[in-house]
Amino acid sequence: MNFEELMLHIERRPEVYVGERSIFLLSAFLSGYLLNDSIRLGNRAEYDFRYDFYNWLQKKFNLENNATWADFIEIISQNENLNSVDVFFREYHLFKKEYK
Repeated sequence: MNFEELMLHIERRPEVYVGERSIFLLSAFLSGYLLNDSIRLGNRAEYDFRYDFYNWLQKKFNLENNATWADFIEIISQNENLNSVDVFFREYHLFKKEYK
């Protein structure tokens, strides 16, 4: 299973992978997964979206740069009164469309 397939599985049933619908648990899971890949591959995986996603969110929502991408998602989800994992996947898909 490649990274994008994994993301689709997580999107359908995040509780199976991280225990509950929490952006911070999802962030920790993805960080561990991507760290493992960077160790295995010997460098950062090309699909490690986190840095570019952080910058994209910061510009799109005009957020201060003193937080992580997960903090940004939490802020956005609170402002929209939506679940943070749902907001993450919405924004992740928009991000991927722009960065292809």
